[in-house]
Amino acid sequence: MATPDRGRQARTAHAASGLSRALSAVLDPAARRRGFAAASLLADWRLIVGPALAARCQPVQLESRGGVLHLQSSSAAALEIQPAAPQVVERINTYFGFRAVRRLKLVQAPLPPAPAPPAPPQERPLAPAEQEALQAAVAGVDDGPLQEALLGLGRSLLAVRR
Repeated sequence: MATPDRGRQARTAHAASGLSRALSAVLDPAARRRGFAAASLLADWRLIVGPALAARCQPVQLESRGGVLHLQSSSAAALEIQPAAPQVVERINTYFGFRAVRRLKLVQAPLPPAPAPPAPPQERPLAPAEQEALQAAVAGVDDGPLQEALLGLGRSLLAVRR
């Protein structure tokens, strides 16, 4: 005879398996091919390894069975990354909270070009009232170079506001 708790557990397990099936159908096939943790590894790569290393290599594939992470890098960068491999693996595993990566495999190939930084915002000319208010705000500063620097900063800040 089934107790009410066991019935609830069975319904919960059935609902969870349905959710799992639905999610696996929705997940991007490329992310599934790369392994369980690959999507967040790609998204947070710069946070995990730092900007200097992220500029020199990028994850290509994570073999979930063997825990092998394939990293793409140039030949010169590979020579620098190889000795740091244990620290990179440790950073990745610390990020995930479990041992997702056991070792690195370096794939020597040129990295795609980094995206261009965004263009600086367009500055608008200041209205006469804004210019006067800015002059009045820094009038109490006696140091000439400091006053000029503060005026420049104020102009920049006011010019990009809408």
